[in-house]
Amino acid sequence: MILTAISRITAYRMHAPKWAVAATSGAGAGKHGGRANRIGPSALYLALDVDTAVREYQQVSPLMPPVHVSYQLSIDPVVDFTGKY
Repeated sequence: MILTAISRITAYRMHAPKWAVAATSGAGAGKHGGRANRIGPSALYLALDVDTAVREYQQVSPLMPPVHVSYQLSIDPVVDFTGKY
């Protein structure tokens, strides 16, 4: 697992309306599991571009209109899935 620091980067997410009230909770991933977490721990999945955020959302809910959110991030450490290593 590669850990890295992120400083002043914009990340995006499309939220299902039912989760928009707790946009940073990661509760949906905790309830259902996700790509990098098992059921139980909460995890907030973000994309580095809008198109990826839209495509990720469409896998789960292609018909329900999403709530578009952007975040300004500075965090350390974070798991790096970019594949640049």
